[in-house]
Amino acid sequence: MNRDWGFKNWQKVVNEIKQLYDFIQITYGINKSINGSINIHGLNFRSSVAILSLCDLFIGTEGGMHHAAAATDIKSIVIYGGYISPKITGYDFQKNLYIDTPLSPCGKKQPCDHCQDCLKQITTSILIKEIKDSLNN
Repeated sequence: MNRDWGFKNWQKVVNEIKQLYDFIQITYGINKSINGSINIHGLNFRSSVAILSLCDLFIGTEGGMHHAAAATDIKSIVIYGGYISPKITGYDFQKNLYIDTPLSPCGKKQPCDHCQDCLKQITTSILIKEIKDSLNN
C-alpha cells in the first residue's frame, strides 16, 4: 500500500507512449491488466525473470523484480516514493525515483500519508521523461 504508485498512473503512462514502445506486464492473482500492454498472467518468478531478461527496460516499484532486473543487467527505473530508501535496497546503476524528505524513509506497515504524498510527487510526466531518456541513450 505504501509502495503502490497506482493503477491509473501506470495506465496513463502506457496510454501516452504505447505508440513508441511495447509494454509487457506480468500479473498474478487479481491484479488488473493495463490496457495497451501485452499482459502475461500467472507466471512464476523464474519465468517472469526469464522474460525480463529479454527486455530493454524494467519499470516498476521497489521489490523482487527490481532485484531481478539488477541481476540480469537490465536498465531500470524504480519507483521508491518515500517508503524505503534506495540506499537500503537499491542499485546505483538503476534510475531510482525517491522522494527524500525528513520523514523518508518511513517504512510504516500501516497506510501512511507521507508515503502517499511522496508517490504523488512522482508524476507520470516524470516517469515518461525517464523512460524516453533511458531508451534513447
